[in-house]
Order: sequence, then C-alpha cells, then structure tokens
Amino acid sequence: MRDDDHFDRVQDYTNAFLGMVYLLLVFVLVLIWGVWGYPMALALCAALHWAIHRWGLRRRAREAAWDARVEAILQKRRERD
Repeated sequence: MRDDDHFDRVQDYTNAFLGMVYLLLVFVLVLIWGVWGYPMALALCAALHWAIHRWGLRRRAREAAWDARVEAILQKRRERD
C-alpha cells in the first residue's frame, strides 16, 4: 500500500538551473555575435539588463506594498488589544 500522506524533501536544483541558463545565454550571445555582429549582441544585453532591472524594481515595490499591508493589519490588531 502506498503512503501518499508522507512526502520526502526534494533536492534543490536552483544552482544547476542558473548555471545552465548562464551557459545557454552565453551560447545565444555568441551565436548572435557571429551572425549579426557585436552591436546586436550588445543591444540584446542592454535590453536584458533593462528588463531584469525593471523586474527587480517591480518586485521590490510589490514586496514593500505587501509588507505595508501586513504591518497595517498587525498595527490594527495591536491597537485593538
């Protein structure tokens, strides 16, 4: 009989995933550099940098808003008690 209520911990493959993404990115940039030249590879890097930066700002704003909501709820509960 199977024990479906018991789950084992899974391995963390984050580092392996990030390493493979890095290798894939380098491969794609070298391929673009070989086909269209350095300016196109540089433009792609700049676009990726901009996108990652914007994503980080948006994520930081969402986390700050979440923290503010949680703090407001906790403050209301403290005042009530």
